[in-house]
Amino acid sequence: MELFVLAAAVPEVDDASMAEFTEWAMDHVKSLRSGPPGARNATMILAALAGGSVDPSARDWAAKDARILGTSLIGRPFTVETSASS
Repeated sequence: MELFVLAAAVPEVDDASMAEFTEWAMDHVKSLRSGPPGARNATMILAALAGGSVDPSARDWAAKDARILGTSLIGRPFTVETSASS
């Protein structure tokens, strides 16, 4: 299995930005892969958005089952809430 970790920092994470980033991450990784679809390994994509504020709906959206694109791309989004520096 191939593993890709894509992360971005944003001021605030909501479900719309989480969905958009996850879709972008899966499309981006798909564009990097080559070879015939049946001959490739499965690929896990960890898509992380980090922000000072994470909306509970974004956490819920990310916590649902993994997103599957085709037969070999599996996306697992997650959120990271950062605290302000003191």
